[in-house]
Amino acid sequence: MLNTYKTILSHKTQLNSNTYLYHFDLIESKEIIFKPGQYVMLKVPSINGLVSRLYSIASSNAIKNSFELIVEIVPGGLASNYLFSLKENTEVIFQGPAGMFGLKKNERTKVFMVTGTGIAPIISIIKSEFRIKNLELRINLFWGMKNYKDVYLFNELKKLATIVISAKAGIQFKICLSREQTLDMIPELEKKYFELGYVDSCLDKLLTTDYSLLTSSDFYLCGGRQIVESLRQFLVAKNVPKENIIFEKF
Repeated sequence: MLNTYKTILSHKTQLNSNTYLYHFDLIESKEIIFKPGQYVMLKVPSINGLVSRLYSIASSNAIKNSFELIVEIVPGGLASNYLFSLKENTEVIFQGPAGMFGLKKNERTKVFMVTGTGIAPIISIIKSEFRIKNLELRINLFWGMKNYKDVYLFNELKKLATIVISAKAGIQFKICLSREQTLDMIPELEKKYFELGYVDSCLDKLLTTDYSLLTSSDFYLCGGRQIVESLRQFLVAKNVPKENIIFEKF
C-alpha cells in the first residue's frame, strides 16, 4: 500500500532554461523510506480532481525528512504548469514510493546510460549506494544532453568522481553532447568529462579500449521511451544478455 505524504516546497532552483530542482520537506508522514531508483506520485489539482504524475526521487535515501525531484518543464503540460507556478512554502501532496528500478547488489561494473532528467534516479542511486563500501562499486555514467549550456549537476558529479573507496571502486562519467560540433567552449581541464555525440557512440568509444565492459557489466538505461528502447536494442545487438539490461522509460 502506498503512503501519502503531505510536504511543503522549501525551495526550487532553476538548473537550465527548462529544468528545475524541487526540494520538498515532509510534514506528514515524518519520514520517507525508499529504494534508490524509485519514484513518487505528485497529486496535481485539475478540473476533474487530483491526478497523478510520476517523478523519480533525485536525493539520497539517507535523508529521511525530505526529498528532491529534477523536473523538466514541458509547456502546456498539466503537471508542468502546476510545478512551474508553484511557490515556495506551498503544501504539496505525494504518494509512494513505488517502482522496481534499482541497483543490483553484486560486484559487476555498473554502466548508466541516461538522457536528460533520466539522471534523477541515477544520481539518487549513486549518492545512496556508493556509500556501501563492501560492494566495491565501479561506475561508468554516460549522460546525454543536447548542448553544453544545458548541463547541470556538473560540479556535483566531479566531486563524486574524486571519491576513492578502493583500487577497484570509483566513478567515471562522460556527458555526451548531441548537438554540439566542438568542445572548444569547455575549459581545458574539464574537457575530459565531455564527448560529442549520443550516449551509444560515447560508450562505443570506451569499448575500443575496454571491450570487456560488455560481459562484466550491468547496464542501467533511463530516459524517454524511444531513447531507452533504442539503447536497449543497441546493447542487445552487442550480445549483452537481456538480464543484464535494467531500464526505466518515461
